[in-house]
Amino acid sequence: MAALTPLGKLDSPAGQQTSEEPKAKKQARPLIMPSSRLSARLGQLPHNMLAELATQLCSESPALQLAAEECMAAHTPLPHEMVERVLLSPDLLPHILGPLKAEDGTAAAVCSLWLTGWKATNEPRRRLKQVPLDFPEELVTSGMQMVGTPDGRLVVCAGSEVHILDRSMRVLQSRAVSSLQRGPGGADTWFAADDDSIFYLAGKMLIQDSRTVCRSTHDGTTVAEHRLDGPDQFFCGLLAPGGLLYCMIYDLWDVTSSVVEIIVLDAQTMQLRHRFGLGLPCQVSGGQHLCVVADELYVSCRQTYESNMQTYNDRLQVFSLTGEHRRTIMGEWEGARHLCSAKDRLYLEVDQLHSRRERGCRVLVLSLQGDILQVVTHPTEPTALFKSICCCFDHKLLVLDGEKAFHPQGWRWVRRGVLALQGV
Repeated sequence: MAALTPLGKLDSPAGQQTSEEPKAKKQARPLIMPSSRLSARLGQLPHNMLAELATQLCSESPALQLAAEECMAAHTPLPHEMVERVLLSPDLLPHILGPLKAEDGTAAAVCSLWLTGWKATNEPRRRLKQVPLDFPEELVTSGMQMVGTPDGRLVVCAGSEVHILDRSMRVLQSRAVSSLQRGPGGADTWFAADDDSIFYLAGKMLIQDSRTVCRSTHDGTTVAEHRLDGPDQFFCGLLAPGGLLYCMIYDLWDVTSSVVEIIVLDAQTMQLRHRFGLGLPCQVSGGQHLCVVADELYVSCRQTYESNMQTYNDRLQVFSLTGEHRRTIMGEWEGARHLCSAKDRLYLEVDQLHSRRERGCRVLVLSLQGDILQVVTHPTEPTALFKSICCCFDHKLLVLDGEKAFHPQGWRWVRRGVLALQGV
């Protein structure tokens, strides 16, 4: 009887060796044990060995560990007495939730009691700490400014260009702004942004003119603008909830540049709504001196004593959103520049280079009453300084860091990068 020809050799002439490819494919095919057979064999293992194997597999896979937790909760739930007397005990709950980290925030969704306990033990979790940030190095400039939009994008103003990034720090859009103007004395460029618009100072290049603020679309089309009359100049601004643009202005003819006023513009039409705070003492320099928390406007004021130009009278002035002065917060800090807020915290970048106390720039975490909750210095470089607080974005505080380097024309900032501090 003739031998049967294997299927793999039907297409080959008789007596010739076939290609090695089918043989290689046959060797590479994994042997998968049927689930019923695997279950039967695992069932024959001793219980302790099976438990050890399951523990090892769960430790190597978070998904398997989660599945195991759900399975155990369904088949071996905790006794009702333990739930009531331990997990729902007001006395023990702080000890259960206290050690949890910020990334364990899903624990707050267990029940209303755990939500209350999470909030009560949340203070240590909100301490700022550095986390990785893949920010494009080519966008980093000494005068860079950033602001987050409500829809989760990051708008970066670097030099005469504006870039829009997503949460992964991928550049979605870039465009040049030929009329982009720097702030008073060549300070950091002033601008703000929302989901649809960008607000920025506009003027003639190489001429210090900060009297016009423009609103444009993200693609560069100018929609509206507001121009000040006389010697008044825009200083800094803040886009607040409710479609309002709060701006600080100062008198260019005031040689001390220490008296400012706040005007409020309609963010759509750029028309004047109201103005207040005339005579508010504030040393005009680069920086963001405004932030809104709930229904209050916080203004960081920096006034130089005439008797000693190295001593500053720093404070926070608090107004209602319509301009009614509510209170003054005296601080222990000196040289306040950039101010921003998140939830019920204020973040104030303090320039202590001119202070007679400890030198170096740091970020202060303040309560709404002005109490210092945390003092943040540079986490990795002892000689590096915080150049400015950029913004709060994606539950992080973005800070531009750098260091002073000697230049023939004087000391200048050397760019370094953008730090992300988690815990806001």
